[in-house]
Amino acid sequence: MKKIYLLISLVIFNFGCGYNKNEQVTTAAPPSESILTERWKAVDKMKDSIREGDLILRCGNDYASYTLCDFNQQEKLYSHSGIALVNDGIMYVYSNMTGDLNPADVMRRDNVDSFLTPANNIAAGVYRYDISNEELQKLKTIITDYYNNKLQFDMNFDLSTDNKMYCAEMIAKSVQLATANRILIPKSSVTDELRQKYLKMALQKKVVPSVKSGYEQREYWSIDNLYLNGHCREVIKIIFDKPQMPIKFPTPENYQH
Repeated sequence: MKKIYLLISLVIFNFGCGYNKNEQVTTAAPPSESILTERWKAVDKMKDSIREGDLILRCGNDYASYTLCDFNQQEKLYSHSGIALVNDGIMYVYSNMTGDLNPADVMRRDNVDSFLTPANNIAAGVYRYDISNEELQKLKTIITDYYNNKLQFDMNFDLSTDNKMYCAEMIAKSVQLATANRILIPKSSVTDELRQKYLKMALQKKVVPSVKSGYEQREYWSIDNLYLNGHCREVIKIIFDKPQMPIKFPTPENYQH
């Protein structure tokens, strides 16, 4: 049973990859109109820097995003990840989500304004992999194929399967495949601290992990793994506020079932 907890703890990624409005979460107060206007100026500058293939990161201003940030073991800054690609002349951010924002649990794409809106985010960043033009085209083909085939969100967070993937997994595997493993994205290990810290919340999701993945899954791709490596560089980063990590987790009676 202890080994099963290893996988159960990863179910908390569901909070960061998609927010469920039925859960009792804490959201930061929305910025004033004047502050929002200034923040949009910074986001517009960021948008001008984005190129195809860039890694686009953000941190939401809700409790769900704060919890996911804590799964980053090097830099607890971002909660959501996507890849920028152009389709019909429009730049989109392709990402995997679940929850109320994406009830179908399939891969989605959002325009850049929607993905980075400062109305709902307190930090954002653009990062660039050292990939060639040929590798970029392969990356675009891989990700658009996932999107067209409605790649499902992996609620088991099983890295051994490719028919379903969670957010950071999709990006890491796509980059590695496009570069024929020239770029290998490092993984993080689930620690006892993380397992104990989020077990109670993970159980509230009522997701039963597969026995196979429960016994074999010992590593995961976190968002900071995607950009804190020798093959990725920062293009631009903006931080409007710092994540307010929760110090007390909700008890079961505070959840709506």
